[in-house]
Amino acid sequence: MKKTTGPTKAGVMGRWSIFRGKVNDSDHRVQGFLTKLGRIRVEQAREELARLYEVVMGRTASAVSDADTIEYLALGRRDTTSYLKALKKEERQTEKQK
Repeated sequence: MKKTTGPTKAGVMGRWSIFRGKVNDSDHRVQGFLTKLGRIRVEQAREELARLYEVVMGRTASAVSDADTIEYLALGRRDTTSYLKALKKEERQTEKQK
């Protein structure tokens, strides 16, 4: 991730998201309560995503948000891996241009 304080829009906590291009509108917002088993599974998925990010990107994610975890669960491991590989390629191309 870039060395920066993160996004500057109001309401954003300042960390870069693993998944980019999220829309900031209420139609895409998810909120709710989980069962005990659901919380356990979400935390397991968060740890899986952090490990996958480290393997594919070659660096540790500063934090894995709830939204990133939900996105990972929605996309699945294969599509998330493809997404991260494409993101890494895009970042390399950006670095070459500098």
